[in-house]
Amino acid sequence: MSSSMLYFYEDAENHRLTMSGVTFSDFMIALDLKRPLLVSGADFKAVKQSFRTSLNYVEAHEIEQFSASNDVVRHPLNAIDIRSSHSLDTLTDPEVAELLFLMHMKRGMPSPFASSVENEFAYFSEHDGFQATVYLKDWSRIEQILSVLIQRKIRHELRGLSPRPLTAEILIHIRQLLSEGVLIDFANIKRSVFTRQLSIPLYIAGRYEDMAVLKEDFESEKESIIARGEFVHRKKSWDFEVR
Repeated sequence: MSSSMLYFYEDAENHRLTMSGVTFSDFMIALDLKRPLLVSGADFKAVKQSFRTSLNYVEAHEIEQFSASNDVVRHPLNAIDIRSSHSLDTLTDPEVAELLFLMHMKRGMPSPFASSVENEFAYFSEHDGFQATVYLKDWSRIEQILSVLIQRKIRHELRGLSPRPLTAEILIHIRQLLSEGVLIDFANIKRSVFTRQLSIPLYIAGRYEDMAVLKEDFESEKESIIARGEFVHRKKSWDFEVR
């Protein structure tokens, strides 16, 4: 997938969101959760290690620097939040095994939310910004997270412009489409010199687990990827126009 595209697919039953075009740094800013992180996936330099469990973690105040590091950008990352770093030293062997299974298999047994560390999310990415899967315990926060992620992408792609945030009505509409797989194409923004109007296409793409396949299907204009509408910015405000 191009970095100028956003893709979201929700599996609300399992509290699971598949994303593309979202970096780990973007996600952590959107989540705004001030807790330490248990991390694995590569030999990260800027991490600490629990003496009792040998699990790697990052303290809450270190997350911003860690998420922007080359280690995260270049390597796979598995991360879950934990109650406190001290709690790692009190885990039983079965609890450690449960966490190792979750971090390695990228799914819980039976749940991705472990009572031993009381995690609120579990995040898995093979390539930062290209594809990520996240489990959210509090699914009611999805609209807030979606709002921040889309707004950050808009600011990044529309450099030099500071349009107002999307309205609550537009966000609710996007939220209702997530189960169909939403693809927002920032690579093909239409601009009107005379009216200063911007139009950003939105497509319904369906469920994809491989973003390389989605990219190929989109570029080949596969019939199953359907244009649904456009975000239109005019007179300093946003509208969503359905096709």
